[in-house]
Amino acid sequence: MNRSEKLEGRLRYLYILLDLASGATAYLALHLVRKLVVEPKRFGVELPLEFNEKFWLATALTSGLYVLISALGGTYRDLTRKSRLKQAFNTFSATLVTSVALFFLIFLDDYIKFYSQYYTTLGTYTLTLLVFSGFFRFTMASYVRHQLDTKKLTFRSILVGAGKEAGDLLDSFNKERTKGYDFIGYMTMNGEEIDSRVAHLPYLGTTSQVKDVANDNNIEDVIIALATGNSEVIARIVSDLEDLSLRIHVLPNLFSILSGQVKMDSFGRSMIEVKRELVPPHVAVIKRIFDIVLSLIALLVLSPILLVGIIGVKTSSPGPIFYRQSRLGKNGKTFKIIKLRSMVVDAEKLGPQLSSEDDPRITSWGRTMRKYRIDELPQFLNVLFGDMAIVGPRPERKFYFDQIIEKAPQYKFLLRVKPGITSWGMVKYGYAENVAEMLERARYDLIYTENITLLSDIKILFYTLVTVLQGRGK
Repeated sequence: MNRSEKLEGRLRYLYILLDLASGATAYLALHLVRKLVVEPKRFGVELPLEFNEKFWLATALTSGLYVLISALGGTYRDLTRKSRLKQAFNTFSATLVTSVALFFLIFLDDYIKFYSQYYTTLGTYTLTLLVFSGFFRFTMASYVRHQLDTKKLTFRSILVGAGKEAGDLLDSFNKERTKGYDFIGYMTMNGEEIDSRVAHLPYLGTTSQVKDVANDNNIEDVIIALATGNSEVIARIVSDLEDLSLRIHVLPNLFSILSGQVKMDSFGRSMIEVKRELVPPHVAVIKRIFDIVLSLIALLVLSPILLVGIIGVKTSSPGPIFYRQSRLGKNGKTFKIIKLRSMVVDAEKLGPQLSSEDDPRITSWGRTMRKYRIDELPQFLNVLFGDMAIVGPRPERKFYFDQIIEKAPQYKFLLRVKPGITSWGMVKYGYAENVAEMLERARYDLIYTENITLLSDIKILFYTLVTVLQGRGK
């Protein structure tokens, strides 16, 4: 573990500890205002200031809620990379959400004489939490900034590219306030001319070796500064580095800037950071709750149809009712997908085969189930088990997925999210009968993975429902 990783761990511990202290202080201030100001005005008598079990329980719960909301908002991640401005925004957002939540959970039950007293109690809690947590976080973020400025905190980096673009980038880094990049060397494309401003760095090899070099040297950042027109090379590099825990930054071209992909995080030379986390934590939690609730409702409401499907399988052909097959899940982890059997037993005794519309291995009842996707209903159990989501790229077998990424390595990114029962690819394309069609369907799924929102999931579910009701499955 390098120094930045150790510092990240210590900072996370301190942030959580100080946020708990800030939450406790805010609730203490609220308690004092209630007992010394609000309630005496309401009842007309002085009330004892007690610190009983109820007070300590409320302190723990409200402080824990603030930490939970902060965690879901991403406050405790990338603490060695986050600016003070970004941390201030996170603090304000978390404080506001926590205060609103507590208003409905606690403050509405307060004994008040005038509605303006809500402003007193809510304002006291919010302001105290914002001041204390904001001060602690600003202090910690300033400490990180000092560590960067004094070069006590650096990130081992590789510069991919050695031409004018790479030289210009190094110049801009030298003129700007440091981002902490510590370049151990540069890598080139075959035949690339070396800029004199890059030549002082050690030469590490060609772009085809980038994964091995990054892995062997404990690299934390890869900066890709190649000339416009090398999109395929950049895509291959990004794909090669997908399995490594590091950050990838790409020098943007004009299209990237005009399409809004470049975010102005500083007034210096901006870069595109390849997203490693496609779903923010709070969206992931909401999506998971949505999946669980909808799966339980679906299994309950659709149980008569599932029962009909089970009876149909049992009476139409000999063999088991359910069919379980290994598929690739998130991060390449295999799981057993559960479906109602729609083919004859030993349908793949000659090896993996994709089904076609007129496939003789499909039973007559299986053809009906596929048309209305009844055979997919048991996959709601996969969702409850946590192997799948309701909406996500369709899970593939390793045998076929290896063929897909051999032709198009960028589709490896599909494994960064949970596979789904339905997907944008299934809506727009449907079932695939060969690898070429799988590639076409995967293109739609790749678009989805870069634009995951709860609204897009609902949209895909709506289109899936239309497809099922019209019997347009294969």
